[in-house]
Amino acid sequence: MDFGQNRVIRLTTEGKLIHQWTALRAYNDLIGILNDGVIFSRSNYPPPEERTGKLMDVPSDILRVSFDGSEETLVHRYPVLRFLAQGAAAAWAPFHAALSDDGRYLFVNHTAEYEISMLYLRTGGTIRSFKRKYKRIEHPLYPHEAEFNKKYAFKRPYEADITGLYIFGDQLWVKTSTQDKDKGALYDVYSFDGVYRDAFMLNKNIISIQRGCLLAWESDEEGILSVVVYKPKQ
Repeated sequence: MDFGQNRVIRLTTEGKLIHQWTALRAYNDLIGILNDGVIFSRSNYPPPEERTGKLMDVPSDILRVSFDGSEETLVHRYPVLRFLAQGAAAAWAPFHAALSDDGRYLFVNHTAEYEISMLYLRTGGTIRSFKRKYKRIEHPLYPHEAEFNKKYAFKRPYEADITGLYIFGDQLWVKTSTQDKDKGALYDVYSFDGVYRDAFMLNKNIISIQRGCLLAWESDEEGILSVVVYKPKQ
């Protein structure tokens, strides 16, 4: 994804160009790759004159796009709350999505609260939603946030409960906002039928999980980043 130019580029693993196209409207994220296309997300913001300094639903689309970009199909639309004002915006609810390895299901979190929807991509229908009781984490003020809050009469009291979704085989890993400075983040583990299975702490900056391996960013004492591959035990 070349977000600066709304361009999608397909290459072989040797770097040979296969195809590229420019989207007429920008995508937010490349969620996953299917046998017959690519899954993207896209936010639909209201025009500036309608942004009146309040929390507003910003529809976020799940799109199935052909490999050459010529066909684009809406699979599902989720409302995502964001604070929008004239010339300013602030996050309230996140949008996380994780595609099952077989490309059949998409797990989505689009609310600030602990809630996950399971989408069947073939029909675009929601199979199930599941949640659990969660002790919310207070939101710490970022640099210059107090000034923003005062100017726009905005306050974000809590962190989003969920900060990431990952697929590991037939499990869904849910990264939460619960953090320990030594042990890392709390992850909940669910089966695909929404049954809670386990939880663990992980102090890794996950990039993705591919073919049963966990890819993570790690830095050495000089601050040089490396991609490290782990093989988690089932």
